[in-house]
Amino acid sequence: MSDTTAATPPAEKANGLATYLMVLYAPGQAFATLARVPTWGWAAVVGIILTLAGTLIVMPATIHYTHIAQEQQLAQMSADKQEAARQAMAMIPDWIYPVFGVIGSFFAPWLYWLIGSVVYLIGAALGGGDARFRAAWVGAVNVYIIPALGNIVAGVIIMLRGAANINAQSDLFVLPSLAMLVHGSPKLEFFLYTFNIVNIWLYVVAVIMLQQLLKLRGIAAVVTVAVLALLVGGVGALFAK
Repeated sequence: MSDTTAATPPAEKANGLATYLMVLYAPGQAFATLARVPTWGWAAVVGIILTLAGTLIVMPATIHYTHIAQEQQLAQMSADKQEAARQAMAMIPDWIYPVFGVIGSFFAPWLYWLIGSVVYLIGAALGGGDARFRAAWVGAVNVYIIPALGNIVAGVIIMLRGAANINAQSDLFVLPSLAMLVHGSPKLEFFLYTFNIVNIWLYVVAVIMLQQLLKLRGIAAVVTVAVLALLVGGVGALFAK
């Protein structure tokens, strides 16, 4: 009688937190591990914590800029509408902004991961890769460590500059990016800021992720990430003022 138990190798285990951190310095090895042992629980928990930290760091500047933007909107209204708008704004307590910021920190990553997963999945399906939502989701959640840390770095820079110095949307664009090449066009500046040094790092790592997890070839992986980058930049530019 054959010993089928002995012939079955034990299931491979991996430390999800260690693998998540490995995305920063050894992405190829990290995603090779995730291809064998898909994990995303620790990545989601730490990603939300990082998002919350970045939100809290930049909160004073965000609140200051919100009031500046409100004053700019009021300046474009007629006198009667200004009075009505001011009365409505006066009814909004100051604590509502940080509360919404904290709540958003818990929900925004999930939206980011979902959109990324869908784009990666479509890219894999069209590019002849392994189109599995689980693999796309694992990849999206784990690469998130890069933009999450990037937001913290940007928040620290903004904090050091002082919240009172954030008087325009462009004042929030503190990371080196293509936005440094243009001035006076808020929508174009927002679009080009999506190509900052942190996001470029993210795009490179995302290509590696697609190759390892969704088995996309080089060109297909690059095109998929480029589509996602253009989508994020384009949607953001639509709402930029």
